[in-house]
Amino acid sequence: MTSPTGHGAGFGAGFGEGFDERQPVVLLLDTSASMGRPAERPRIEELNAALAAWFDGVRRHARLRSRVEVCLITFDSRVRAWDPRQECLVPVESVPADGLFVPVDGMRPPRLGASGFTRMTDAVETALAVARSRYRALQERRVPVRRPFLWVLTDGAPSDAEGRPLDADALAGTARSLRLGEERGEWVFQAIGVRGADLGLLRVLAPKAALKLDTLDFSQILDLLFQSSDRVGAVLDPDEIHTRVAEDAALRERMDRLEKGVL
Repeated sequence: MTSPTGHGAGFGAGFGEGFDERQPVVLLLDTSASMGRPAERPRIEELNAALAAWFDGVRRHARLRSRVEVCLITFDSRVRAWDPRQECLVPVESVPADGLFVPVDGMRPPRLGASGFTRMTDAVETALAVARSRYRALQERRVPVRRPFLWVLTDGAPSDAEGRPLDADALAGTARSLRLGEERGEWVFQAIGVRGADLGLLRVLAPKAALKLDTLDFSQILDLLFQSSDRVGAVLDPDEIHTRVAEDAALRERMDRLEKGVL
């Protein structure tokens, strides 16, 4: 079994000659049981529809096509990643990190189901290892690369493997790893909470990088994530990146309210 920090041949062959610097994006999606609610309109079905529509439409975004590559990780009672070769979710450690990234216009997201607990911290730690490995692999190949963007999208609060809620003390180690990596230029981490998310605990993980977006639908959130990754990914200071992402999100929420006639 291959470690998530191993270097494979890479799936990035989908990029043509003359592409801009590469922008790895790791998308961490909460697929725990709470995403199956409400019964009449489950959030997981909204997310599935948004993923399919957004990635189908990405060909309209020339800049994203030329530089952004995606790794999709899901977390419930298990942490799994989308393997674009096998076209299924697999244990992350079963595939080298290079094999988990695909050009954004080559992503064919799976249909996700909702079950189990919310092993968010395990997913984040896994994503850090994958992002670090991919970043270093591209540097070693002399491919121009920006620091990876890690986005977590959740509607709940972190739990352990038995489903017990985690408190701030239990999140401290992961929070420290996130911040140290940002300070070293290894990645940028952003947390997005939707309806039901515990914003307080998300801010323990990412004090300056946690947002709650109750009004935007999943398609709007996905567009915010990827457009922001491309637009601000070259900014050196991670705190400035978080500020710009928050400004982008606030602007989109204001525009959405205006379109809906809500003041």
